[in-house]
Amino acid sequence: MVDPALTLMDMTSVFSLVATAYWVFLILGGGLLLISCVGGGDADADVGADFGGDISVDADVGTDIDVDTDMSTEVDGGHAGATSLANWFSMQFVVFFMAIFGVIGVTLTHLTGVGPAPTLGIAAIGGLFAGQGAHQVLRKLRRSSGNSTPQLADYINKLGRVTIDVAHNGKGEVAVRVGRTERFVPAVSKREDSKFRRGDEVAVVDYAGGIATVVSREEFEFLTNQD
Repeated sequence: MVDPALTLMDMTSVFSLVATAYWVFLILGGGLLLISCVGGGDADADVGADFGGDISVDADVGTDIDVDTDMSTEVDGGHAGATSLANWFSMQFVVFFMAIFGVIGVTLTHLTGVGPAPTLGIAAIGGLFAGQGAHQVLRKLRRSSGNSTPQLADYINKLGRVTIDVAHNGKGEVAVRVGRTERFVPAVSKREDSKFRRGDEVAVVDYAGGIATVVSREEFEFLTNQD
């Protein structure tokens, strides 16, 4: 026969751990939201590590975090199904869930007379609604932000940095800032005798077939009479 006293002690220990978890979630989730706000929504880590499609390294709480890892289930010729993880979960969801779960839990635990069990339920439901709401809103904004297909104007005459060594006859890669996102573009050197190492600054002077043609920043500034 189970001793009621022992059961009560076990439950007390569990709720004590949960009360501590409220603080942990509040500090972590709230901290990430604060960092995002202070960074103007663009901390190059896009708290948008979207498990379904955009683990972008761009972190606005729309967190973009552009390493596209598609875990979604595609149906109907490219439309994500209702079971797609991207439809329901993302880093934004996790961050908002943690913050709201923590806020509600701490508030009800220390400032009201609500019991531990109802507090846990209310905090969990509130976190789920807040996380899902933020995720869906940001997901919709991302989808309606316009055509993301690279255009010539996105890259031409733009400065960038080399991320993979670039040569005339060997394709490398450069990072070019387009809006609030840094895009990584295959690139070749315009001149046969020019080779650029990782970290060098270059300028895109042509873009065709998904490949950028680059020259040194010094040459670009000389040709365009820039200081």
